[in-house]
Amino acid sequence: MIAPKFTRTTDWWEPKITLVISIGLLAIYLYGNEVSYSVIGFLFLLLLSISVGAVYVSLINDFTDLEDDFKAGKKNKLQSFSRLKQLLLIFTSAAIILSFAYLFWSYGIGSRFLVGAMVVYTLYSFPPIRLKKRGLWGVLADAFGAHVFPAMGIFALLSEFLIQSVDWTALISIGFWSLIYGVRGILSHQYLDLEYDKSVGVKTFATRFSIDKIKRVEWPLLLLEVIALVGFLIYLELYFLIFLLCIYYLYILLLDLRFGIRHVALLHPIHPNWNVLMATYYQLLLPVGLLGMLGVLHPWVYLLIPAFVLVFPNDILRNSAMVVNLFQPKEIPEV
Repeated sequence: MIAPKFTRTTDWWEPKITLVISIGLLAIYLYGNEVSYSVIGFLFLLLLSISVGAVYVSLINDFTDLEDDFKAGKKNKLQSFSRLKQLLLIFTSAAIILSFAYLFWSYGIGSRFLVGAMVVYTLYSFPPIRLKKRGLWGVLADAFGAHVFPAMGIFALLSEFLIQSVDWTALISIGFWSLIYGVRGILSHQYLDLEYDKSVGVKTFATRFSIDKIKRVEWPLLLLEVIALVGFLIYLELYFLIFLLCIYYLYILLLDLRFGIRHVALLHPIHPNWNVLMATYYQLLLPVGLLGMLGVLHPWVYLLIPAFVLVFPNDILRNSAMVVNLFQPKEIPEV
């Protein structure tokens, strides 16, 4: 996505927005008797609010990391801005988020989840609380702010918009699954930044919990995440998405056998060719699968698939190259 560097869209655009889209499409598939332009427009507004929230998170993370980044000689996206411009960007994004919250407030609990994500991330970043430096609390705060509250918020808001009620079993199931996924995601990030955090004295969970210990729980954590995902898909009777999950694991097995591409649960290996497990399923198969399911009921929705490809091309291009090269002479494709 083309955007100013301070928004750090490379960190969240495809990895997080595609999953939020999937939750929205899931609610529309379940409860949208007629997929009208107003429904898609409402989803677009929700995605816009989540995107502004992600920019706010990027800004306050960089703002509160300025001193540590300077000590470590690490480049910071806000370092070229004056303090006035930094604060102006932060307050502007916060004001836009609160405006969206006001717009969605009449739809009940969903809007509270979106505000909750903003509050949690503010506590995560800013002193004196700064949960980022408080071990497990920082891990949970990031998981709730980045995944749990946005996912539950989108599902609840669209449920209220479409049927004026919320399936709490489905909502809690989505929350539990996204919590496990969010914990795995932030732990992966923290262990990737482990040496940097140690060098500046940031007491994250990863600096206190050794790599040898995390190795014992990374695969059980992934298994719990997949079980939670399959569980709520079964509850909602979305068996086609489970079929796509099976196709995904067959695909990564072929990649390993053909190219030696390793798939990791959490810790990033020295091995040069690796992918994080479930990333392609969440960023590609799940949203495109849901668009296909909606297209069966409302054929015009098929037109949204090319639009999705244009807006989120990276994972699609990379995996398309992989699939083509599965049938070519053995070499690892470069994208």
